Amino acid sequence: MKSLMKAFDILEYVVLQDGRPVTSSEVAESIGLNLATTSRIMVEMAGRGYLEKVSRKSGYRPGPMSAAIANRDNIYHRLAQAALNPITELAVQIGMPVNLAVMNGTRRIMLFYYNAAPQWKPWSKLTFEDAENTATGRLLAATLSEEIVETLFPQMPPPFWPEVRNYSQLHRELAKIRQNGFVSFMSEPDGVPVMGYLIMAAGYPPAAIGFGIHDEERTADIRRLSGDIAARIVQKLENENKTY
Repeated sequence: MKSLMKAFDILEYVVLQDGRPVTSSEVAESIGLNLATTSRIMVEMAGRGYLEKVSRKSGYRPGPMSAAIANRDNIYHRLAQAALNPITELAVQIGMPVNLAVMNGTRRIMLFYYNAAPQWKPWSKLTFEDAENTATGRLLAATLSEEIVETLFPQMPPPFWPEVRNYSQLHRELAKIRQNGFVSFMSEPDGVPVMGYLIMAAGYPPAAIGFGIHDEERTADIRRLSGDIAARIVQKLENENKTY
């Protein structure tokens, strides 16, 4: 099991480099693994096509199996495909990165994002555990059972959500969010306004779009625009679902 987890860590690190080849020594140092073990696993993964060796000096990049798996049809692939054009359009119009996320237990997983702000670097990980300080995190938490919510927010008040003082209040706030399907607040500690909408389509797991706002004067306009974008994604998913 430990070897399997190491293989996952290695693959995620390589994929997150967006095509930049990486050596086994870089991977080992970055994720805290033994170099010999890392090298052995990467050779095995290259043999199966999950990684591809560029050269001895440059190292490895994602292989054809990584793309083949990502492009097989499933509900998460359909979610990402339905969101691709609407999210790209929204990101360009607001000039900020927009992401689509889902929950896996207590982990928030980013399925897709489009970055329309060149000064922003892409997220350096695929999974997140910061629900209280993100729009998609709060939205998706609102779709979980009370038991999982209390695991997701192990302390009261949650960091960056000081107005929530206990679990009873937290559950009430999340119920309001689920009913509204929308959140807007100031993220901490940078004080950036963030906003997001739930994506609740029949036959699909809950998803959410989220983004920051750099022009607060456009907040009302961006809320209308992003609400329309969310509705388009839901409509596309539900229309396509009728064909299965």
